[in-house]
Amino acid sequence: MITYNSASARPSLMEFVSAAKLWRVWLHMGLQDVKSRFRSSALGPAWILINLGAVIGAVGLIYGRLFHQPMNEFLPFLTLGLVIWGFISSSLVEGSMAFVVAEGYIKQFPFPKIIYLYRAMVPYTVVFSVGLFVFFVSMALYRRPIGWGALWAVPGFMLFLIINFFHVVIVAHIGVRFRDLPHLLGSLIQIAFYLTPVIFTVTMLKDRGLAFVYMFNPLYYLIEIVRYPLLNSEAPPAEVSYVALSYCVVAGVAATYVVKKMSQRIVYVL
Repeated sequence: MITYNSASARPSLMEFVSAAKLWRVWLHMGLQDVKSRFRSSALGPAWILINLGAVIGAVGLIYGRLFHQPMNEFLPFLTLGLVIWGFISSSLVEGSMAFVVAEGYIKQFPFPKIIYLYRAMVPYTVVFSVGLFVFFVSMALYRRPIGWGALWAVPGFMLFLIINFFHVVIVAHIGVRFRDLPHLLGSLIQIAFYLTPVIFTVTMLKDRGLAFVYMFNPLYYLIEIVRYPLLNSEAPPAEVSYVALSYCVVAGVAATYVVKKMSQRIVYVL
């Protein structure tokens, strides 16, 4: 039973605002999603830290030696790359099911549909926070200093968060109509992973005449807007900021178009 008119009405900017004000609802739902993944587990969400640490340690040792990279530089670089990439891939792949997994809530509760998009962002942010902890641990182990310039990562992350929310808005609406979308995006993201400087550095590409691999890859700039300040304690290069801002504008326009075209039909398609 649909009890709220906005469940079938076209969302406006005010609905995004009103949904944000219900932060206790979507934050609780998002945290419950994290807990439910580890239900009946003795360690619970601590497995996020264990799994992430194990992957980064194993991959870092292998690829660090394979690429002949100094571990004090490569391991923090790899840690941030994998953590940020995980956020991007989750917003695209898992985000495409945001409305589908919330079907029961949408049809029975008088909440704006937008809260289920905010809800989807919570687990990604939790995992990202755990990843940052692993990064700071790796920096401390290798005694690498972090200066005040690292605070440039704060506005960078805010921009990164907005962009990924636009990702969720777009794929969540499309995913209601096309249920194969998560599988398609999963395959594309896997390909993109090997074309983005996550486990290999920009210097490696430049030395081999492959600079175009990252120069024309927008995902590189989304990663670098957060990674560069944390690694170098200074503002990211101007071109990184400009491309990330331009991408945000394009993603915002695309999200607005998708909402206007598809939002009214969500409840009926579900």
